[in-house]
Amino acid sequence: MNELDIFPIDTVRDASGHLSVGGCDVVDLAAEFGTPLYIYDEATIRANCRAYLQPLRAQYANASITYAGKAYLDPTILGIVREEGLGLDVVSGGEITLALAAGFQAADIVFHGNNKLPAELALALDAGVGRFAIDGEDDLRALSGLADETGRTARVILRLTPGISAHTHEYIRTGMLDSKFGTPISTGDAERLVRLALDSPGIELVGYHAHIGSQIFDVEPLADNATALVEFALAMQERHGADFSVLSPGGGSGVRYVGADDGLDIGLLVGAIVDAVRAALPPGHEPELILEPGRSIIAPAGVALYEVGTLKTIPGVRTYVAVDGGMADNIRPALYQAEYTAILAGREPAGPTETVSIVGRYCESGDILIQGIELPELRRGDLLAMPTAGAYSLALASNYNMSLRPAVVVVNDGQPRLSRRRETYDDLLAHFP
Repeated sequence: MNELDIFPIDTVRDASGHLSVGGCDVVDLAAEFGTPLYIYDEATIRANCRAYLQPLRAQYANASITYAGKAYLDPTILGIVREEGLGLDVVSGGEITLALAAGFQAADIVFHGNNKLPAELALALDAGVGRFAIDGEDDLRALSGLADETGRTARVILRLTPGISAHTHEYIRTGMLDSKFGTPISTGDAERLVRLALDSPGIELVGYHAHIGSQIFDVEPLADNATALVEFALAMQERHGADFSVLSPGGGSGVRYVGADDGLDIGLLVGAIVDAVRAALPPGHEPELILEPGRSIIAPAGVALYEVGTLKTIPGVRTYVAVDGGMADNIRPALYQAEYTAILAGREPAGPTETVSIVGRYCESGDILIQGIELPELRRGDLLAMPTAGAYSLALASNYNMSLRPAVVVVNDGQPRLSRRRETYDDLLAHFP
């Protein structure tokens, strides 16, 4: 495998041995913006948006894509996905606020979440958010009460748990009966929720949503999920007169974090979902079909750039290579046992190699980014580039140990744009009265 296979689409190593992403030398980026640094390639983001939207629209005219913003949001990224014709799904008042500030139309936003706070529901209603994904009875009653009180009508899709197993980590598996998300079909609770929605003031039931998990590499459970969604919608239409105009079988397609990962072909995924929906729908019925990718759009576009600090060798045991980031900017390895790879980015990777563990700088023994990787002999000051770092890294970042969250740059045609500045100690102190 080529070392750059899972980096953004226009990543190269130049004659000096420096890595270049989006036409920008990472050594120059580190000098200008510091490290840790997250680099997003605009061309890759756009290509990934089109990889979904073009085949979907070609096979199913009444279709749209909403970007799952929880994977990562900033105003620059929002501008790119909006320009590519995608809507947005959000899960908090903060994400709504950022989206509106970045120029996103409220009508193009879907508000998800299993426990939407009253202030967030009020914010979304006031802004005119297009749809609410309702997680359960309490969620519905809260929205109905507020909508009725303020004289508004909220268009809702009900989130269902169809009982379909996704072969992925238990923390990102969401379609089974025992899940904090959604309302189960098998218990009859989903049907009761439909009846409640039809009888609730301020509520317009427009359709259904189901998301069975993330980092899925098999199209079969995703197609089965779409089938279950259609079958439930048709049953509710027949039994209760609940017409539906929207079907949203979520997202969840897997991406390659290491060379051994196969990934999931987006065209194959889109075709399988469209085929499943068409097979289950009666002739002439074509509700809007919404797919909600997040990770598969943004993860491959991101590269985390770190500088090597201390090195520690325990003879016969392990060599630890500590970098200037770690679990505060990417908690996925500690939380999910997620795997990554990395390459030497600031010089030619020549000479003898050794197996090392790449660890972070934080006061946790579990702060290990990569358990074991073969790399050229490293020295203090080397730059390491970690690909597929664009999703659920900065989105889950913290100020653990009172550390500063990294800067973010978006690169394109040799031009870097600072899209998030590095935090300062003044930023930390500003939180304390």
